[in-house]
Parts: sequence; C-alpha cells; structure tokens
Amino acid sequence: MSGSDLSTLKSHVDRVAKIHTLDGEVIVAKILFVSESEEDVIYDLVSTNRESQYEKLDQQPAYRIRFEEISAVEAIDGPANPPVQ
Repeated sequence: MSGSDLSTLKSHVDRVAKIHTLDGEVIVAKILFVSESEEDVIYDLVSTNRESQYEKLDQQPAYRIRFEEISAVEAIDGPANPPVQ
C-alpha cells in the first residue's frame, strides 16, 4: 500500500472506497476508522468479488483489514451511507 492509498483511506472515513487486496479480492467498503498505529482499517462491507467468504447475518458486522493486505485503494464518490448488500 502506498502513501497515497493511506491518504485516500484517511480522507474517506464515513465514505466509500474500493480496496484491492494482495490475494485479488476487490472490496467496496464504507471506511469507519483508519489506524496508523495499528496499521489497519475498520470498514462496513458494501460489496466484494468474493461474497462466499462472508457469512450472511441479519446485522452486518464491521470488518478489519491490515495495511499489509492492501495492494491499492480507489476513491469512490457516492453516498455516505450506501445500502449494504
């Protein structure tokens, strides 16, 4: 993950961004919290190209991803509270 990816994540708290992981997953997420000290991101899942990896629950939990797992981040302009699929 580059410095510009970190800046994108930090500027998208309470907004939506697309996260690409090193293992090929593409996550569209509402960013909840970015911790530079813990080197991780807490997010609400909006969509993913690997839905089978996520358990379907009545209430969706927040997820965590470590900086070291992220290959790239893209800004997505959109609503602050997108519908969860």
